[in-house]
Amino acid sequence: MKKVKEYFVDYYLIFCVYAFIGWLYEVFWMWFVVPPKHFINRGVLLGPFLPIYGFGMLLLFTVLHSFMKEKHTIQRPLFRILSTVIVITFIYTTIIEYTTPKIYNVGEYLSKYGIGLFIANILGIIIISFLVSKKILTKKIDCTVIFVFIAIWLIATGLEYVSHFVMDKFFNVMLWDYTKDFLNVNKRINWDASRNFAIGGTFLLYTVQPLLNKKLPKIEASKKTIIAGIIGIPMLLDFIFHVILKII
Repeated sequence: MKKVKEYFVDYYLIFCVYAFIGWLYEVFWMWFVVPPKHFINRGVLLGPFLPIYGFGMLLLFTVLHSFMKEKHTIQRPLFRILSTVIVITFIYTTIIEYTTPKIYNVGEYLSKYGIGLFIANILGIIIISFLVSKKILTKKIDCTVIFVFIAIWLIATGLEYVSHFVMDKFFNVMLWDYTKDFLNVNKRINWDASRNFAIGGTFLLYTVQPLLNKKLPKIEASKKTIIAGIIGIPMLLDFIFHVILKII
């Protein structure tokens, strides 16, 4: 029972760290990037936390931490092909985004640029395979981070879509609207947000998470419980007054 409590406290503190980082990211984005560029307290809570980021990063850490410990090299054809496709698709789509008029529909994008994307990927696979076969490109290159990146992309995008759907359909609340954004799907998700989540999530898992893994065990269990309580009680009250009571 004691171990369960310690695990819960650790995971809750990790949740809080990422919920706070997510709040900072959203506030910065609205303040300096998105018009009218002023401070907006993002999310449904009064306090500086966005729970979806906390849950999202806990989900990513739980799902991917074992995979991240392994080394998946470019020597294996499957990893070589998939990593090439992922990188080229990312670069190609980003270039299209910033060099052409806005394309809102995924079908329109594929009809206009799908052939080019397909050809670019085939050429990329051929070139990378040739370089590997000639030992110009070392076979020991670790592709793991690329697959972690795309896994985060898919998981974060799915979580964002489901969260938007639930809030919209069941609570009649729309916290974001991507109708006028590049490659959006039902205004719930879009290319820019998903790409940013993938970049940010990869960075956090490889930098912040190892730091948390190292520092948390060094803090006494009683102190961690106190810290969790100091953060948790106001957060719970915040949730009750600004979410539950509003819905009721």
